[in-house]
Amino acid sequence: MMQSLPTPAMPAWLPWQEAVVLVVVLVILLAVRRLSGVRLGDGVRARLLLGVPWGTLVTIAGVTAVYLFLQGAWWHPRDPLVTPFRTWSYFYPFGMLTGAFTHGSQGHITGNLMGTLVYGTVAEYVWGHYPRKRGVQTFTSLRTNPFARILVVPVAMFVVGVFSAVFAIGPIVGFSGVVFAIAGFALVTRPTLFLGAFLGTRVLDLLYSALRYPVSTAAGQTRFVTPWWSNIAIQGHAIGILAGVVVALALLRSRDEHPDMLRVFFATLVFAVAQGLWAVYIPLGSGRFRLFRWAGTALVFLLALVVAAATVGSDRRLRPSFDRHPASLAVIVLLVVLGALSLAAVPTNVVDLQADQLPEDGIEVRDYVVAYDENVPNAYFESIWVPTQQAETTVNASGVIVASAEREVWIAAVQPGQLAVNGKERVTVGGSTWRESVYANRTDWSVLGNASVYRVQLRRERGQSRTAYTSEPSTADVILDGRNVTVAARQNGFDVVVTRGNETVGQAPLPANMTRTRIGGLTFERNRSRLYAGTDGTRVKIAERRQQAA
Repeated sequence: MMQSLPTPAMPAWLPWQEAVVLVVVLVILLAVRRLSGVRLGDGVRARLLLGVPWGTLVTIAGVTAVYLFLQGAWWHPRDPLVTPFRTWSYFYPFGMLTGAFTHGSQGHITGNLMGTLVYGTVAEYVWGHYPRKRGVQTFTSLRTNPFARILVVPVAMFVVGVFSAVFAIGPIVGFSGVVFAIAGFALVTRPTLFLGAFLGTRVLDLLYSALRYPVSTAAGQTRFVTPWWSNIAIQGHAIGILAGVVVALALLRSRDEHPDMLRVFFATLVFAVAQGLWAVYIPLGSGRFRLFRWAGTALVFLLALVVAAATVGSDRRLRPSFDRHPASLAVIVLLVVLGALSLAAVPTNVVDLQADQLPEDGIEVRDYVVAYDENVPNAYFESIWVPTQQAETTVNASGVIVASAEREVWIAAVQPGQLAVNGKERVTVGGSTWRESVYANRTDWSVLGNASVYRVQLRRERGQSRTAYTSEPSTADVILDGRNVTVAARQNGFDVVVTRGNETVGQAPLPANMTRTRIGGLTFERNRSRLYAGTDGTRVKIAERRQQAA
């Protein structure tokens, strides 16, 4: 899973490492400006009020406020509330309106806002705060009012955000659809400037990391990690960039501007490859995904060609004119693909969960049910309407399941492998005015030569733990005095079962730490995390309690 960096407490003053970075960067930038003799501010101030992209900054402030106060990151920086803000279904309009403006972690929102700042500045520069036509005075109408033109930017980003959320496949969260739309607009209208800004995001990312984490100490550790591309909403990113390109083409035609086709092609290809638009994949269930790299590679080249071709020529109409220029055909292709990708989301967004589809034996938190299970049908995918779907087609899921019929929620919020590695996980549910966490704890005993035995317990805040799942018993790959030893998970702990042939000759709870007991003719001794079995002077380690990652 993608994990955000920890949030350290910020001191009241800048440590010397951050000060060194700031001083060096500022001095070098001033030196470059002086040596080059270029004054970038004059050109920017001619297009933007006081040379500042106010509309982009207003948008960033709004998205940040949603993350801090609506999602509660101000009070819980490592655990923002996410589940109720996803685009679960058209029958849950609250999620559709908030999905594009909420985020899953600090790293998630930081990346999106950095892209918004860089690409949004380019896009707002192209749009401009002042009228472009000669002889037209500022403030003579709403269209020439700089403040009105500034307001257009956040309004447009809000509209694109809702569009990207409403027509995204599945329960997405994040501003990236808008970021891709801004990037699509910028790379078509100013491809060279866009490429410079695109590379600039890498520099800003390094600078941000150097200021926030000037010194880091790392060590090898065990983590549960899924493929990076499985966390990307490819379809949402695709409709975002296509929407931005279409808006850019309309603006260029209204202004009779024509960017260089080769630059647009190169900018589109570089951005699509670097941002992983080639990562076409499908979920297979149980944390497995299939990547079609060959198809994705062909698609990004085709995308670059179509976008570049749409900028060729002087035909200012969006209507097809195949005998005059191929640009019209390219525009039609873009519109058709945008429409098809958007409509493809409709079947996935008409999910209507019923109360009988929720987990039966789970912890209830208002309208939510939190449970743990393995290899059970995913009720969300079962509710997706697909014309060719057969009745027996199912997608199974495992892990800590969060469900709500009222909000059309059904998701495996924590995978079994993640819980096995970490031992403890927290899932947070809630609404716009409340939140509560449920804690999952997994206890594992690794059995000699066989599968582990474990049980999963769930607990509400200030509540008692209850066992939600027990795995199948596991028999050690050893025979002592003709006897087999099996470790079994129970509701209240673990049992040791001793069998001879098909007959059970003894069964008792696993001994407490630093104690020994006799079960079925064998002596069992517990030494901290190890369980030993012995007979006639022979002692064998039967099982060991697994130590989870710190």
